[in-house]
Amino acid sequence: MKKFVFRLEDVMKYREFLQSQAEIELGKAMAVEHEIQAKLDEIAAQSIAVKTQMKGSTDFNEINTAHNFNILLDQQKEYLLKQMAEAKIVSEQKRKVLQESMQKTEALHKLRERQLSEYHDAENKEEENTADDITTSHFHRN
Repeated sequence: MKKFVFRLEDVMKYREFLQSQAEIELGKAMAVEHEIQAKLDEIAAQSIAVKTQMKGSTDFNEINTAHNFNILLDQQKEYLLKQMAEAKIVSEQKRKVLQESMQKTEALHKLRERQLSEYHDAENKEEENTADDITTSHFHRN
């Protein structure tokens, strides 16, 4: 019997390539989110440090400088929160693309497995028929 050939092998490999590209894109989007989160964590730490440093301070210039710095940190935080919201939207879009890609790839894998199973069944049936023919021809000769 001839060798099993999955006619959609090229399509399946292309879909696997698209899936790996989608995984890479999702990874990049998640990295952007983590980078923004790290910046937000840094701002929070700086804010706490400034508040701790200014506790009990009576120097007006230091207090004023700390207040202005806190305003700057709040502005940076707002900007980063907007960036985080946009990054989460992008990540979600990339996640959906990956999910769709995985479904398409999985469908082709299942089709290939089903066709391979049918091929093996047909191969086994052919072997049984050949064995039956040999047995029958041997039986009729005697």
